[in-house]
Amino acid sequence: MKITFHGAAQTVTGSQHLIEVNGSRFLLDCGLFQGARKDTYERNLNFKYDVKTVQTLVLSHAHTDHGGNIPNLFKNGFKGIITTTQASRDLAEYLILDSAHIQESDAEFVNKKRAKRGEPPIKPIYNQQDAQAALKNFRTVTYDQKFEVVPGVVAEFFDAGHILGSSITVMDIEDKGRKIRFAFSGDLGRKETPILRDPTLIHDIDYLIMESTYGDKNHKSREEAQSQLRKIVGEAVERGGKIIIPSFAVGRAQELIYSLHFMMESGALPKFPIYVDSPLAVNVSKVFRKHSEIQDQTAREFADEMRTDVLNFPEVSYVASVDESKAINDKKGPMVIISASGMAETGRVLHHLRNNIENPKTTVLIV
Repeated sequence: MKITFHGAAQTVTGSQHLIEVNGSRFLLDCGLFQGARKDTYERNLNFKYDVKTVQTLVLSHAHTDHGGNIPNLFKNGFKGIITTTQASRDLAEYLILDSAHIQESDAEFVNKKRAKRGEPPIKPIYNQQDAQAALKNFRTVTYDQKFEVVPGVVAEFFDAGHILGSSITVMDIEDKGRKIRFAFSGDLGRKETPILRDPTLIHDIDYLIMESTYGDKNHKSREEAQSQLRKIVGEAVERGGKIIIPSFAVGRAQELIYSLHFMMESGALPKFPIYVDSPLAVNVSKVFRKHSEIQDQTAREFADEMRTDVLNFPEVSYVASVDESKAINDKKGPMVIISASGMAETGRVLHHLRNNIENPKTTVLIV
């Protein structure tokens, strides 16, 4: 067996690991490198191996740095199947199409500048057609369901607790008469993350590829983080102000919606409007609502008690159009606005900050 790391090595993004065993080749993940265009464009555009020789791909979860370059595989001649969980496939549909739109828009923006300098145009890394081709080749399996990756390799997914549908992949490999138990962690979540189940503990592994993004850090406890959220939001609501929360669309936004809902229903916070103002976050929330079967027990019990899903309640509004987004600025607080992007660099959150930042009642909460 041979493993070649083509990404997520000496950097966080671009997860892509090529496994060669018994004459077969398969990939664990195929993510985009993220960062400045000058540092990532060529790395994302060109593969360092012949993708036509790769039989299949196993996807740990839907985040763009793990699955965002899958359409480029198909653009370059990959014909295989992508195996993942149903929730990951549903999330990947929105994320991959969104990424394709970004690739096209970015190339168009760059080419306008290049044309003025008399330089030839660049190509988008992939386009919507490539993304649609990729989405046709997904197959889904459930947690704890064994499946053949390639001859001699049988895999099984276990909940990684990172985002909805995320998986630890455990493989039983027969390699030239040797039996190997091999695991790929994907990205691992923390215990007691709202909505999600805790990461599964796996045992008896011979070889392990494990992420270590926060390997040298101690997080605050969930209880402490929830207490801080309750305190900051409660004080802002008392002032009658707007609480603007720049948030990543996948995972973080849904955790916030759920936590605020739970606090309002428990009486820890008064009731107030919540606006989810990110098209991607709105679509991702639909996937979370669809897959209550893999939410944690607390979320399912809360949904049963409320007789609704945990992300759908009277105080929350999912904002679709740009006009609806702009109209929020004319409304008076208190309210919470959850909007992308999480780093407040792009997206609708910018106009909310522009229109509210000078108001002393406004709170900007980085989570």
